[in-house]
Amino acid sequence: MVSLKGTTAGGHLGWATKRCIICHRKLVIGKDPVYYCPNCSKKFEAYFCQGDYRALHGRCPYCGAKLEPVV
Repeated sequence: MVSLKGTTAGGHLGWATKRCIICHRKLVIGKDPVYYCPNCSKKFEAYFCQGDYRALHGRCPYCGAKLEPVV
């Protein structure tokens, strides 16, 4: 029987962890409120924390699109 340990384990938070593109805060999807830009997340991973979302008034600083929550 093979037991998965570390970052390859299915329940490991590394699978659902993103970094805020502005403050580089570690965000866990499902635990922390995470927002993304639908346009810029394809080019470069543009994810934002709740504090930066409020500071940016819900708009992407790169393209001006409305930020959406990651569900």
